[in-house]
Amino acid sequence: MHPAFPIIIAMLSAGIGYANPLLHLPAAILAFPLALGMIATTSESPRKAMKRGWIAGSLAAIACMYWIAYPVGVYGGLPWSLAIPCPILVGMVVGAYYGGYTYILSHAARSLPPFALCVFSGLLWTSMEMAQGVLLSGYPWMTLSSAMAFRPEWIQGAAFIGAYGLSGVLVSIATAILVWRTSHAAKIWALSIVAVIIILGGMRTAPQKFSELHSIGKTSIGVVQGNINQARKWDAKYKKTTFEKYLNLSRQVINKSDIVIWPETAMPFYLQDGGIMRAEIMNFATENKTPVLTGAPGYILHSKMDFSLYNRAYLISPDKKSMSWYDKSHLVPFGEYIPFKEFLPLGKLVQGAGDFLPGSDASPLQSGDLAMGMLICYEGIFPELAQERVEKGANILINISNDAWYGKTSAPLQHLNLVTMRAVEQGRYMIRGTNTGVSACIDPLGRISHATELFVDAAFAADAEIISGSTFYHANYKAVTRSPLVLTMLFSIWIIINRRRTQTAIKI
Repeated sequence: MHPAFPIIIAMLSAGIGYANPLLHLPAAILAFPLALGMIATTSESPRKAMKRGWIAGSLAAIACMYWIAYPVGVYGGLPWSLAIPCPILVGMVVGAYYGGYTYILSHAARSLPPFALCVFSGLLWTSMEMAQGVLLSGYPWMTLSSAMAFRPEWIQGAAFIGAYGLSGVLVSIATAILVWRTSHAAKIWALSIVAVIIILGGMRTAPQKFSELHSIGKTSIGVVQGNINQARKWDAKYKKTTFEKYLNLSRQVINKSDIVIWPETAMPFYLQDGGIMRAEIMNFATENKTPVLTGAPGYILHSKMDFSLYNRAYLISPDKKSMSWYDKSHLVPFGEYIPFKEFLPLGKLVQGAGDFLPGSDASPLQSGDLAMGMLICYEGIFPELAQERVEKGANILINISNDAWYGKTSAPLQHLNLVTMRAVEQGRYMIRGTNTGVSACIDPLGRISHATELFVDAAFAADAEIISGSTFYHANYKAVTRSPLVLTMLFSIWIIINRRRTQTAIKI
């Protein structure tokens, strides 16, 4: 087998396995870890495996996240000659995780029997995805199981072991395919996992109620997709037009909604400053007896020359002349703030209100029986943030976002897939309101409804249930997330001992 073959397979499988507008084949994503396993088991040494795994992982990351060049080139003010290398650089960084995976797996393949290798590969992959969510500010965009999110019956395992754990299970199947001819135990393992996935998916997606989740009421939530041109969004001349557009679209759904949701920074001005438009939106909520939840920048003034900026979600209640809010806690590096800006001579790569600071309060926003766990923009890709929202009492999850930055690329679809995994993990409805799509209603089983097209004006009212109770994943979060790390460490110690024994035997 030519060394380039698995590298090409890895790149192609990521390109069509993760969501994209052209050709999306979710099952193809299994070829990605399969290709890395081929590299790990056929390379002459672990070091060569790491190099080839890094190249394969980098190309796969570029194929998945090519769209990073779009916001930098279109809105960041950089020439395309500098914008195009951005996804390449990001891909090379992300590829390092896969290089590390193939390096360790190559050592494991030389020490473990085939069945143990299947189990270890899944644990190692799970640990790797967890690391992607934490290191360097965290960027778990390539969560393997998210590629399956458009097939609800395939992702029900996330309610028990989370999206990362489900990724590990899928990788274990891929490794079993790799050693299929040499291990009967691996065959039984893979077939058993596939059977569990099919049976679990069929049972959970059948029309029935589950004992761990309880509906404590029903609600109808209006979602408005303003479709505001990103290039004009922060232009003061269009501020009034933007505001009136949201009001007009909201009138289409407000009579059948218990609350109306506008996207991230839907209001491109400081709503807390008062003025005519703030008065209008307060009156709009009061006259229609319906709360409005909207994104807008916010600030805390320390002195005339000192203030802190926040990416904020405001809840405007109809029964009082005041607002409650949530401040985004996990910010986008180089988009909403500059990491290590005292050392890096860089500015923000996209335009906006300014450098934001992270919020610290993850408590739900309360509106009647609704306790809304807020996830602004890419906060929805982090499992621990949704976990925290539900721990603090959220009975529904709300994701407001502005994916206009990415044009008609793969990013909005991939973002939707990642957010869908949070709904299944936590057993909560997820209402997603975006500026240009994809806005949607996602139920606790990951079934997507009311999905909007990209770059169209839209308004819909989605029926949702207010949920109490916990999934196995939520109730056992620490055990579920720590066990793969501990088991990976124990396996690694076993591998090191076996390798040393083998080296000693060779010397003797």
